[in-house]
Amino acid sequence: MSRLSSKHRAVGVQPELYPIFGKHLFQVIKENLGSKATPEVMSAWEAVYNVISSTFIKREKELYDQLGTDKGFVPFNVAKKENIASGPTCLFTLQRQDGGHPWPLNAGQYITVRIEKGGALHHGHYTPIDPSNSNSYTIACREGHVDQNTIVSEELIRNRNVGSTVLVSGPAGSFGLVNDAKHHLFIAGGIGIASLMGMINELNKQGKTSSVTVIQCVQSEDRAAFADKLRNMLAKEHYVMLTKDHPLSKSHLEGKLQSDTHVYTSGSETFLAAVENVLSQTGHPRSHIHIKSIEPTLGLLKAIDRK
Repeated sequence: MSRLSSKHRAVGVQPELYPIFGKHLFQVIKENLGSKATPEVMSAWEAVYNVISSTFIKREKELYDQLGTDKGFVPFNVAKKENIASGPTCLFTLQRQDGGHPWPLNAGQYITVRIEKGGALHHGHYTPIDPSNSNSYTIACREGHVDQNTIVSEELIRNRNVGSTVLVSGPAGSFGLVNDAKHHLFIAGGIGIASLMGMINELNKQGKTSSVTVIQCVQSEDRAAFADKLRNMLAKEHYVMLTKDHPLSKSHLEGKLQSDTHVYTSGSETFLAAVENVLSQTGHPRSHIHIKSIEPTLGLLKAIDRK
């Protein structure tokens, strides 16, 4: 519920939408149940839905209130655009159009970019890579990668340049650092590194890079976004790049997992399943493994299964 409430708030779901959704949901249920859709059965469905929707509305109000006065989407301008890897993968620096400061956020949280294309609204969720920057958000996106952000990422890379305007809603999500952890292992698949860089940069700012190890898994080295930055930031033994010819295995984790190491991993569901399989072979505590899928609909269902 927490993750779904955050998504609802991120894209601007309002309380008045719940009765509309409920009306259509009940119609579908009634059509599928046929003669079994007695008044008693439908009344029970409505009662359950009312409890669920009331719970969501209450939680989402709390999330909206955390944003202060700017509770919806706010215009931001593209202040800088930079190609950082093949794909292509681009960095976008976004600044508020009114000159104000963006919402503060915790490392690991995401912002939501809204664009209109083909008469429809599309949303992309991106984790800022420099969470301590109080003047702008910097996000990374890749074209041609099928994930939650495909349409928005392609539009940004192909058609949005310096001076372009996009709509942005405030930070959401609870994925983030375990503050009292002594050791941090980050395992990224493809553009999943963008979801982890904010946390890595935050630890670097705190002078804790000695506690950080990064394993970056990519199709080829030219597609490894942030590789040079990570090599410069971390000691040689704390950064490992794996290509498709050398997939992650238990041997790659030798010496990198201590009992108090917290593992953060992000990528596609296929990649995450492979990571979980390798981690299970080590016997590392499940409570110390934190997962972020870049396929949100399927990822949300998988997250429920993982619990």
